[in-house]
Amino acid sequence: MAPVIVARDLRKRYAGFAPVLRGVNLEVEPGELVAIMGPSGCGKSTMLHVLGMLHAPDSGTVQILGKDVLAMNREETSAFRRDNVGFIMQQSNLFDHSTVFENVEFPLIYKNVPDSQRWPRVIYALELVRLSSRVHYASNRLSGGEQQRVAIARAMVNNPRILMADEPTGALDQNTSRLIMENFRKLCHSGGVALVMVTHDAKMAEYCDSVYTLEEGVLVCQRRQIPEISRTDGVDLLSGPDIRLHTAMVADNFLRPEGVAGRTAAHLLQQKGLLTHVATLSGGTLLGREMESYSLPMPVCHMGGIRATNVMKAWLCGSGAPKKEYAQDAQAVKAILQGACSVRWARAQASELAAWAAREGVQCLYAAAGSQAPAVCWLASKASGIPYGLEVRSTDSWLSRLDKPAVVAGLAVLVRDALFVRCASETVQQRILPVLPAEYASKIRFIPDPVTLMPMDEEVSICQVHEASKLPHILASGALEHRKGYDVLLKALARLVALGREFRCTIAGTGPAAKELKSQAKAMGLLKYVTFAGLVPHANMNSLYMDADVFVAPGVSRQGESADGIPSALAEAMAFFLPVVASDLPDQKWLVGDAGHIVPAGDDAALANVIEPLLDTESEAMKRRTQLGQKAHDRVVSLLGSVGDDLSGLFRPLLK
Repeated sequence: MAPVIVARDLRKRYAGFAPVLRGVNLEVEPGELVAIMGPSGCGKSTMLHVLGMLHAPDSGTVQILGKDVLAMNREETSAFRRDNVGFIMQQSNLFDHSTVFENVEFPLIYKNVPDSQRWPRVIYALELVRLSSRVHYASNRLSGGEQQRVAIARAMVNNPRILMADEPTGALDQNTSRLIMENFRKLCHSGGVALVMVTHDAKMAEYCDSVYTLEEGVLVCQRRQIPEISRTDGVDLLSGPDIRLHTAMVADNFLRPEGVAGRTAAHLLQQKGLLTHVATLSGGTLLGREMESYSLPMPVCHMGGIRATNVMKAWLCGSGAPKKEYAQDAQAVKAILQGACSVRWARAQASELAAWAAREGVQCLYAAAGSQAPAVCWLASKASGIPYGLEVRSTDSWLSRLDKPAVVAGLAVLVRDALFVRCASETVQQRILPVLPAEYASKIRFIPDPVTLMPMDEEVSICQVHEASKLPHILASGALEHRKGYDVLLKALARLVALGREFRCTIAGTGPAAKELKSQAKAMGLLKYVTFAGLVPHANMNSLYMDADVFVAPGVSRQGESADGIPSALAEAMAFFLPVVASDLPDQKWLVGDAGHIVPAGDDAALANVIEPLLDTESEAMKRRTQLGQKAHDRVVSLLGSVGDDLSGLFRPLLK
């Protein structure tokens, strides 16, 4: 296996000073992590700069990837360094007022990478350091550890064969340093990337395969163990997964901030090579502010609003009218579409969707819930011959009209022609099965949403600690709608106040009932105890979960409305080791099981009775809370841990 770096007899001296390098010799193999240690001023950084072609030695030779880099001119050196070497300095050196995306994108601009390729490569680079959720943040809003991880992503975005790191963890806490070093090991050992790192920290050097000390200008090997890797020519870590099926996920509004469940499912399918495109049917703004909630490595196709010029042309021309042989079926599907958009607009979107799918080589359409997406995908499938799958959720407006024969007839047509029907909850599955022909049952599968936010390694220990010195913190999160039952929660909190209990409660989210709930809290004298946090960016929810002591999901069932399904926030809270209290709606009861407390929906007295002992700060009560949180975490992992594989199974008939 040929070394990626071979340095021989490197010597360097600055005028007026003693020699810094006195004959350094070093070989670095593909995938090898090399730590260079020594006291301040011994020449470690100088050596790194010489190996990285930033400084020239006074004498000696440097071969990188088999090339004599000292024989290159300035332009050749610059191009070679840009294409093959990434630098990570002790200071992150980010552009303060630019977004994370803009900071990581910069090397791609310098390399003249086309616009269409930049977004996915930046996302893949950020995923390597688990920061893709911060892609739209201004860099000066990040913590020091996050900024350093962005700098690592920036160094990786050109997929270098070699990384040069000067004290990359010097300003970080131990947990973050450990995470970064674990990431380095994964990158190097799986992708054949070589890392040369200068460090003072012996604990960080332990993560490296080889450790050298620089002593009086001479490199002394303390330990060397060359890793075994499967390739010698490097692996493109930013190329994404191998594509097994070109599927397009089509949603009514893929970019709505609260639509994290659909985007998480999309991410799982994309990682498995089964999803390559996403499309949203709702209108977007000219400035694209709705993209602030988007962090998937696939560009979004807009088929609604001011960006949908082709759809507008099709609408004006009356394109997309169904063929005569399925005109009757189209009339039935119209009942599903009612209220979502006009039939003519849906046909225009279907016409453009079919044309776009053909251009992009899409092999399957996945209608991700709603009323508009299933109808549009069905029409596009009929026009193009591309198979489609269907998703049904408790929030789909047509479910509340399932007692109407026209709606049942429309659903039957959609299910008949679908490759699969995924129900996001058992309740939904149980509602649609009885109204459909028995032969359709094999297509209909209950697959819950994946956990949309999990604690990182360094957050797990924090999640399991409840401080007796702070006020007990009750957390509720979700859309502020009547079916979420937050009015019941406020009544329960008023009961706790009447009992003299001290606590604080955060209700995170926004929605049509926000103003009403705030007025209700004020009338009850709860504003001292309750904070309405508004819409919290999903990437920031981990801070709320880690600070909370109990999570409440007080959903209710109202006549004429679809009951709440499985709230993604409830699953997240359980994943973050929080004790949970949920109402006895069937889907919430299924998720929580015996790993939390279940109370009758709408019963504020029962809710208060269950929450009260969870607010105690005695050691035994806190121990019980910790045990309940561990039980909740274990249950949600066991129930939802295989969702990615289950989703993949839906597409098995199309895989060769």
